Amino acid sequence: MSRPTKGKRKPSIADVAAAVGVSKTTISRYLHGEYDYMSADTRSRIETVIRELDYRPNKMAQGLKATNSRMIGVTIANISNPFSSQLLKGMQSVCRERGIQLLVSDADDDPKLERTAIESLMDSQVDGLIVNTVGGNDEFLTTFANTAGNPPIVLLDRMITPPVCDCIVTDNAGAVDTMLDHVHDRGYDYVVFVTQTIDGITTRRARADAALDYFAGHDLAGEVLEYADSPRDGGNCTDDAARTTSGNESGLAVRLGAILDAHHDERVCVFANNEDAMCDVFAVLADLSEAHDQPSGDGAERGAANGTGTANGTDVSNDTSAADETGTSNGTGTVNGVGTTVGLCAFATKRWARYSGPGITCVDQDPVLMGRTAAARLIARIYDGDSSPAQLVEIPAQLRVFGSTAA
Repeated sequence: MSRPTKGKRKPSIADVAAAVGVSKTTISRYLHGEYDYMSADTRSRIETVIRELDYRPNKMAQGLKATNSRMIGVTIANISNPFSSQLLKGMQSVCRERGIQLLVSDADDDPKLERTAIESLMDSQVDGLIVNTVGGNDEFLTTFANTAGNPPIVLLDRMITPPVCDCIVTDNAGAVDTMLDHVHDRGYDYVVFVTQTIDGITTRRARADAALDYFAGHDLAGEVLEYADSPRDGGNCTDDAARTTSGNESGLAVRLGAILDAHHDERVCVFANNEDAMCDVFAVLADLSEAHDQPSGDGAERGAANGTGTANGTDVSNDTSAADETGTSNGTGTVNGVGTTVGLCAFATKRWARYSGPGITCVDQDPVLMGRTAAARLIARIYDGDSSPAQLVEIPAQLRVFGSTAA
């Protein structure tokens, strides 16, 4: 049996048929599991050729599909993030209404795993894809979106510029401006925007750039602190790499502690890029607070003044009950372990932020709505004949004020 030479061109169903010595219809029947009139020898030869040619059935022309699978594939950057579960909840609610099944894969923050997951979902004959990309795969995703015969794709909480497919994102610049307006109004002097490594993740870049633009144009100083590894992984907060806009590199705990020391006579607010970063900040402040609270040489306690207690590693003064639904804060802020008054805020969902310590002031992205919007856009492309140009949909975030940024 002849074998076509493998080159850059992906093998087609015609290549498989020629190599096996049967018709394309026979190959199509095999791919759809229709073996009634197919000998065991023919099936075995088809299986061998498909494996040797590395042929992926999902790359066949869409016309070979008799019907839609009624399945949508989803890849999530990191499914352990609470934000991700809310995205999925929104998607599922829309898909359930239309009788569509979701196939979900976790990329675990690995670009290679993400590409493999997309190929696997395509092998499962999904009708379209929603991708919450880990970053670093823009070229792959652009090629995928522009390749004839591939199903529609929607990016969620990420975007590619210029858009090659529908992109559903938060109005990140608007959300950063809203939060920093609030922080400024509360009398803070310095802001540290803390984010995991930006790399090619567009949401992180958009938020960091918006923060820097705000600092440059307003009477509020600040910097961006970018770090590589979570201090919650491995236990030692000072081992992870970090860098700031000033070019310094060291662990997140070392850098954040140094910033707080440098601004000990100012009110500092730490603004976390997302819920994971907020947890990492908690871990760092817990270590700082623990170190500060160790007895001095004469055995005296070195805790924060005025009888403050602790919550999530940050000392909390007086009553820090969560805000009511109007966004009014009843709390009195937080104090870190070295005596500098520290505010805390984050991109986070209200349902999570309100129960963390005194309640964490947040810009709530409404991930359920984002998930619903992404699913609705993809369904319109697949099943409703929507062929309009790719859209960038920016969903406003809502400021939720709690005790962590009290005046």
